[in-house]
Amino acid sequence: MIKKSRNRKSILVMFNMSLIIASIAIILNFSFSWAKLKNTFIEPEIILSGSIEYDQKSYIAHVTKITGEIANHLHSRKILEALMMHPFVQASRVSYRYPNKIIIELKEREAFAIINKDPLVILDRDCFVLPIDNNFNNYDIPILSKFNSDNNLYPIGEKSLSVKVQETILWLSSLYDQDPDFYSSISEVLLENGNEIVLILNEYPTKVLLGDTDTLQKIEILKKFEQTIKETKKITDYAYLDIRYNNQIIAKENK
Repeated sequence: MIKKSRNRKSILVMFNMSLIIASIAIILNFSFSWAKLKNTFIEPEIILSGSIEYDQKSYIAHVTKITGEIANHLHSRKILEALMMHPFVQASRVSYRYPNKIIIELKEREAFAIINKDPLVILDRDCFVLPIDNNFNNYDIPILSKFNSDNNLYPIGEKSLSVKVQETILWLSSLYDQDPDFYSSISEVLLENGNEIVLILNEYPTKVLLGDTDTLQKIEILKKFEQTIKETKKITDYAYLDIRYNNQIIAKENK
């Protein structure tokens, strides 16, 4: 009887151990299945979208450098904060897409003007210095001439340190907001006699002397003059248009 009792106890112990092991196996299997479903153990794939001209890998590397962590493992808020510190990013949005994707939408800074120096410098509307890319020859934007050519004033990825350049870009940006078509008609912007703005238009080309005061208002005077002569001429029929003096335009026709 004692021997049979011991056998029953041994069988019961083995049964309980088997039950415990089986329960652990079921729990582990369920945990891994749930983790897979919730993307706990699968490294999310990062997908960048938007009109991106620059190296996409550099953006991910930037996030890792700023945070000290792998981008795939970060919360979307941290990724966004790091991206907004990138000098070429103007705007960004980060979101998760089920089951294992991180979607990064980027708006990059766009070329707005070119500094005529060697090497050439591309600037955006905020005066950030952009790198030369493969689309450089396709840019149809104003060229800024006779500005300081010191390379130290144009650190790539940062704002230009030239005060004159900053003021001119701000002026061009205001002009773009006021009259984007006229901005597009400008081939070159020069500073002469200190701060006097001179424009070279794309066609023929026509030289427009604006002086250094009320220059945006003088563009409006030029546009009114254009409306006055539109039945017979265009402003590009003139070699130069001098609007430096109040309420008058001195014009010289092309030969």
